[in-house]
Amino acid sequence: MFLLKPHVTGLEGQVTTPDVVVDCLLVDGKMRSLGLLTHNCWQEVGADAFSRPAYALMALGGGALILPAHVISNGLVIAARAAWRLSNLDDHVAEVTLNGVPLADLELPSDMVADVGGAEDALPRGYMLVRTIEAEATEVTLADPALGRELRNAVHLKLLDADRWGDARPRPRYSVGPTQKEVPHFI
Repeated sequence: MFLLKPHVTGLEGQVTTPDVVVDCLLVDGKMRSLGLLTHNCWQEVGADAFSRPAYALMALGGGALILPAHVISNGLVIAARAAWRLSNLDDHVAEVTLNGVPLADLELPSDMVADVGGAEDALPRGYMLVRTIEAEATEVTLADPALGRELRNAVHLKLLDADRWGDARPRPRYSVGPTQKEVPHFI
């Protein structure tokens, strides 16, 4: 299980932060390990890694939530900490855009929900459904033009082999027994 605590913005700007348990993660219709789900937007990756923008639907009592997400090429899914209730978008959900692409051109949330046995905005308990687009981007914007609001999420990909210290790396020192003295560094 994975516990998410999204900040859900209502129609009048009020924010609630429910605890939401996810125990089933599907990315583009395929089951993924919950070990790949995180909120951490700072990730160390290989040189060939890239991020794809996505939106996620998450089961919650009273109807699903919709939030921006990233799917890294290594399989990691980074869920934003900001969300809207899907029911607040019912009459204009096709106009909502993901990085400028209308959801009607991707896959409507109602179709994703129906594919897993849900109805309208009610997902099976514990489900998170993620739908990606075929672009590469480190910033995701979920925009609601009808209500004039946006949710944004950015991911920062740092190379695994990058030396963060550069020439300023401190010289190693170790504590030996009851006294401190310099010891040989064996690396």
